[in-house]
Amino acid sequence: MYAKYATGENTVFVDTKKLPIIKKKVRKLEDQNEYESRSLWKDVTFNLKIRDIDAATEAKHRLEERQRAEARERKEKEIQWETRLFHEDGECWVYDEPLLKRLGAAKH
Repeated sequence: MYAKYATGENTVFVDTKKLPIIKKKVRKLEDQNEYESRSLWKDVTFNLKIRDIDAATEAKHRLEERQRAEARERKEKEIQWETRLFHEDGECWVYDEPLLKRLGAAKH
């Protein structure tokens, strides 16, 4: 990643090739809720890992069509989407437990 300064100078900001690989800590798929990201995107991710781009594209298409259909149904029934981890702030969505808030709580 590069930083471009107002002077026009470009410098390396982060050299991702020198960063260590850190394995994510996530719950097992069977322990995740239906609408959690890894659960939703598991077929896309699997097909990308085995380099089957056509199958990944198809899985992505099925997921997006399902989400569109669910959104249409909620709209027709005037059902508000209930979030668990974010709240709306104007036109933006804000995470309820940001890192700075969590770090501040750890100090006490």
